[in-house]
Amino acid sequence: MLEPYQKKIIELMVKLELLLAKLYKTFAVKFPVYKDFWQGLAKEERMHAGWVKKLYQAEKKDMVAFSEGKVKTYTLNTFIENLEKVIQQAENEEMELKKAIAYTLDFEMALIEKNVFTHFEIVEENMKGIMTKLANETRKHIKKAQDLMEKVR
Repeated sequence: MLEPYQKKIIELMVKLELLLAKLYKTFAVKFPVYKDFWQGLAKEERMHAGWVKKLYQAEKKDMVAFSEGKVKTYTLNTFIENLEKVIQQAENEEMELKKAIAYTLDFEMALIEKNVFTHFEIVEENMKGIMTKLANETRKHIKKAQDLMEKVR
C-alpha cells in the first residue's frame, strides 16, 4: 500500500509527462516546419503518462511496488514549475528553434539523470516491459532532439 506522499509522487510523475506533451504541442504550433517531430513527441509523452497510471493501478493490485528513492515531491514540483514557465514562455514569447530543442534535451536528460522511472519494483513479470519502455522512450527523445539540433545548426 502506498503512503500518501508516494501517491503524490506518482501523480506528479503523470503531471510531468502531460506537461511535456503540452510543451511539445506548443512547439508544434510555434515551429510548423517541424510540426510532425513535435507532435510525435507530444503523443509519446501522453502515452508515457498512461504507462505511469498503469503502473499505479498495478501497484494497487500488488503487481508492482513503489520506492521513491531520492525522488521527492519538492524535486518534482520544482521540475514541474520550470516546465510550466517554459510552456508559458513558449506560448507568449518568440522562441528560437534551437532554444526549444535545448529545453527538450534538458528536460528529457533530467528525467534519465534523476532515474525518475526506476522507482517501481516489478513483482509481476508482465509489468517489467513498461519500465524498460519508459526509460528507452525517454532516451529516444533525447536522440531525436540531438539529431534535430544537428540538422538546424
